Amino acid sequence: MSEVDLNKSPRACSPCIQECKKINERINKRKMSQIKTKEVPHILKVFNF
Repeated sequence: MSEVDLNKSPRACSPCIQECKKINERINKRKMSQIKTKEVPHILKVFNF
C-alpha cells in the first residue's frame, strides 16, 4: 500500500471539500471585518458529528 501525502495533493479529499463549502456558506461573502467575534467558533467548526 503506497502512502499519499495529501499536503502535496492538487486536490483535497471529499470530506475536506465539503467542510470548506460549509465554511464559505457561513462566511457568505462577508469581509473579515464584518464577521462578529461570537461567530468565529461556529464558522470554523468543522466535521460536526
